[in-house]
Amino acid sequence: MDKYRFAVCDDEEAVRSLISGWLLKSPYKAEIKEYDSGEELLRDIDAGVNPDILFMDIAMGGADGIDTARELEKRVENNGRSMRASRPLIIYVTGIPDRMGDAFGVKAYDYLLKPVSQPVFDGVLRRAVEELLRLDAQLVCETRYEDAKPEKYVVVQTGKDTLNLKYRDVIYVESNGRKSIIHSDGKSYDVYKQMSEFENEFGKLFFRIHRGYLVNMQHIKGYSRNEVYMDNGESLIISKYKYGEFIKAYMDFLA
Repeated sequence: MDKYRFAVCDDEEAVRSLISGWLLKSPYKAEIKEYDSGEELLRDIDAGVNPDILFMDIAMGGADGIDTARELEKRVENNGRSMRASRPLIIYVTGIPDRMGDAFGVKAYDYLLKPVSQPVFDGVLRRAVEELLRLDAQLVCETRYEDAKPEKYVVVQTGKDTLNLKYRDVIYVESNGRKSIIHSDGKSYDVYKQMSEFENEFGKLFFRIHRGYLVNMQHIKGYSRNEVYMDNGESLIISKYKYGEFIKAYMDFLA
């Protein structure tokens, strides 16, 4: 990375100025931006500003530092990108040690207790930059791996049309008598093809959680003993006889 982007979010101007001054003196090339509220920070991030490291107070007027981090987390869930590509490393700078548990509950990288000394600050900044380098290297490897994998398609006949659907675009397949219904990103296609044929074709990327449902594990958002929650908002029944096998297959998929 040629140049870092650091952000300081604190409703006390003196604290913002102090941290920004230390960042300017650091050995890292960086753009530095200050915010006096979580709302202002979120507006900038929504507009496309992507800080790499964020130094943020917890107790601020309006949205506090914990609420702001939760809003950032929602953006990670909504855009489906990795944590590194979606939000900064958060380092809390606070005078409230009792809320450190909340800080780590929102995946904060580290925290500094006020009053902060420059040597301690410099140490935390150095470790955070090292973590950025590690995450960037990991992200590059993952991207290259994804790019190297050939795209797979399933060919289906629906009515008079023949469609080529990408495996990754299929959310789940539903059994409907002699037909199957493919559910894909707000659309559904009736296909005269048995569920077992799709099961054999898709392989381990999909799992049959019930005689009526074959789900794409890339689109699973969560599950309980009774249901699997898909990322299109639907909840599908899971057979009690399939639950144990499903857990193993899903864990293997995540690994």
